[in-house]
Amino acid sequence: MVNHLFGNYLVNAGIITAEQLEQAFELQKKVRVKLGLIAVAEKLMTTEQSEEVNRLQSVMDKRFGDIAVSKGYLTDEQVGRLLGLQGNPYLSFANAITESGYMTLEQFEAAFADYQKSLEFTATDMEAIKSGDSDRIIPLFLPEIDNMQLEHVLMAFRTFIRLIDSDAYIGKGSIAASAKTNGVALQSLDGDKKATLCFAGEGDALLTIANPFAKEEFETVDLDALDAVAEFINCINGMYATRVAPSLNVDMLPPSYKDGVDSIASDAMLMLPIYVKGKEVLLLSKFDGEITL
Repeated sequence: MVNHLFGNYLVNAGIITAEQLEQAFELQKKVRVKLGLIAVAEKLMTTEQSEEVNRLQSVMDKRFGDIAVSKGYLTDEQVGRLLGLQGNPYLSFANAITESGYMTLEQFEAAFADYQKSLEFTATDMEAIKSGDSDRIIPLFLPEIDNMQLEHVLMAFRTFIRLIDSDAYIGKGSIAASAKTNGVALQSLDGDKKATLCFAGEGDALLTIANPFAKEEFETVDLDALDAVAEFINCINGMYATRVAPSLNVDMLPPSYKDGVDSIASDAMLMLPIYVKGKEVLLLSKFDGEITL
């Protein structure tokens, strides 16, 4: 998710173009992160040392790490740690941006520091973003909520990533009284803990859920498409109810959906934007209350 969060910041700041960002995404999927870039990013080598080892690789049949160790720039233990970081999403994105020639690593890291300032996040917060772990990232973009509600939202997004689109990412969450929508699907939990989980969206945004989940190609957000979204919510809530069942008595009510809805309302519901394929889907969560259609 860090590539989309930080990548959109780079585009909005005018540092790279939207087209360049998409090209970097494609490269990121294909190219393995260079060990030299990781070593420089981790402050274990200088840029000059990394470039020297790269030059030596062109005339020596040896790996980057082996040459760096022989030159005294790295230890075997450090090489092992760097190899373990090759799957890091932040470094993978940095590699794609720098390999494309859009920014140097120094420029990339300076922009990331500016991104931190714009968010007013701590260094620990930014390490969470670098990790790419949605369970660590999402709480940073949410207002303070109950731990059980947070777990519900985290499970919903994890399921979204797994079943709908692995490239989905979030926006800033907020507490809202209403949300604009063209269609809505929701399901409530009753019992010791009352909760409602809802997905809504304007235009044809909900098709980004309905089509991949149902494995069909709905053309409009009609009742059949909304039924698929409702089944997706039922899947999430089934897992959540199983998770909390040992400690709470929770019943799943039948899911419901409605098309042609201009807006939905609640006295105070959590609203989390999820961006997928250029569309904005709203995840709405309400604990100890109702969402009214």
